[in-house]
Amino acid sequence: MNDPALNAIAKQAKELFHADWAGVALIVDDVQIVIASSGGQIGRYERARSMSAHAIISPEQVFCVPDARSAEAFGSNPFVRVGLIRFFVAAPLINEAGLALGVLCVSSRTPRPAIDDGQADGLRSLASRVFDTLPNS
Repeated sequence: MNDPALNAIAKQAKELFHADWAGVALIVDDVQIVIASSGGQIGRYERARSMSAHAIISPEQVFCVPDARSAEAFGSNPFVRVGLIRFFVAAPLINEAGLALGVLCVSSRTPRPAIDDGQADGLRSLASRVFDTLPNS
């Protein structure tokens, strides 16, 4: 999928954080599928290597990792090991039934401070628009 409306949401998320990359990712079984991107690739990735999969565990919160290299849970992540991700933040994509089906996520190659409430609200607001753009949502 390469939907211009979803790519625009990803671009706005990237700009909100002045980040290197942003994307819309769905979590399906043991796979993460990046369906929109700004600054990177779309594609399928193993859920076991997905930082986004951690973000849907607590769907009421925006998930933030200020420095993934120093976070024990992500030290073995290949994107962290090669320096593509240091800062990571994700807002869960919640459907009408209240289930977290994926995330709107943002990452940078440099660590950052934890996000503030305004940034969390901004990312949540953008994430809430994702289902409006999907067909049959």
